[in-house]
Amino acid sequence: MSAHATPGSAPLSPSEAARLLARRVAPVGAERIAWADAPGRVLAEKITLDRPSPACDVSAMDGYALTLKEPRGVRLAVSDEALPGRPPPTMPADGSVVRIFTGAPVPSGATAVVQRELVEEDARSIVIPNDAEIFEGMHIRRKGENAGRGETVAEPGRTVSPGVMAALASCGCSQVSVHRSLRVGVLVTGDEVLPVEATPDDWQLRDSNGPALLASLAPLEWVDEIELARAHDDPDRLASSAQHLLDLCDALLITGGVSAGDHDHVPRVLRELGLEILFHKLALRPGKPALGAITPDAKPVLGLPGNPVSVVTTARLLALPALCARAGLVDPPRPTLVRVSAEKPAPPKLWWYPLVRLDERGEATLAPSKGSGDWVAAASADGFVEVPPGEPASGLRPYFPFPNAL
Repeated sequence: MSAHATPGSAPLSPSEAARLLARRVAPVGAERIAWADAPGRVLAEKITLDRPSPACDVSAMDGYALTLKEPRGVRLAVSDEALPGRPPPTMPADGSVVRIFTGAPVPSGATAVVQRELVEEDARSIVIPNDAEIFEGMHIRRKGENAGRGETVAEPGRTVSPGVMAALASCGCSQVSVHRSLRVGVLVTGDEVLPVEATPDDWQLRDSNGPALLASLAPLEWVDEIELARAHDDPDRLASSAQHLLDLCDALLITGGVSAGDHDHVPRVLRELGLEILFHKLALRPGKPALGAITPDAKPVLGLPGNPVSVVTTARLLALPALCARAGLVDPPRPTLVRVSAEKPAPPKLWWYPLVRLDERGEATLAPSKGSGDWVAAASADGFVEVPPGEPASGLRPYFPFPNAL
């Protein structure tokens, strides 16, 4: 099928096509792993607090715990001290104070903590200045103010970031359920494409698409293995290679063979293998022939155009959301905004993704490029931006950086 939802309707935008495919993808199953192996993985369970946070009232400052009735301008005895990791001392009833340190439990009955910088102090006593401002609850972090016992602190579908790791540790999650890591197949097609180590004739090419996709997938910590294969422009060989990778892998990326030429066999082969093609040919440049398909068991398959700039562009725009959905991620990474200095407009009916370079101020200019086959331009670019049909490139535009994940 084409990228038209119904006859005569407007073609899908790249983002609409990506969402269409991602919605049909089923996430892989889960496994339980040790907390130390969790960074970068995708949560398959919600993380809830086994006790309030903080678990008791604690001091937010080094200082002195007291009640608001303590007088100003007179010397007050320091009766005890409260230390982190120890039970709180008893709050004295005679108008003295308790020395306390950041993170220490606040003695029952204390109503404020005055930081030590505000008082005159010696080893055994303090004087609170007459003009010191002290109020109820000052510098006390109340029990449960962050969250109460049983509250959710991390939802399924999130990557285990440093913050999530802190939550796992604080909640005592020595084991955690995560989606298993993906195995991704990459199939490079083309009779003219040779291995990287080959010496090509003038009419042949070394494979740059496979290595580019390997580099795109490598930063994704929820991708475990990448199976790279090549296939000639022969329907039977292509079908055999694609089926082999589909049997081995959780997702498949194919480069080349998706356009309208006599030797572009990918769409027909995928249909014959039982896949449903959700979109084919989108309103974008580069990468218009891009194809998105789904297997009967909800694996995503992306047919990416064979030109190298098209590959790295459509991989980020279309493949990454599908892979995220397969990995169990709720939200794929989003582009940032950069200011572009270029008046050149996008084609009237195409979303345009030109290569850009960033200057020291973080502003973007268009990278000189001869088109989607200009891998030299891609090597010198910092990323690409999104320009809607017919609009000038200038202004704040979504920015997709290289060499980060897809």
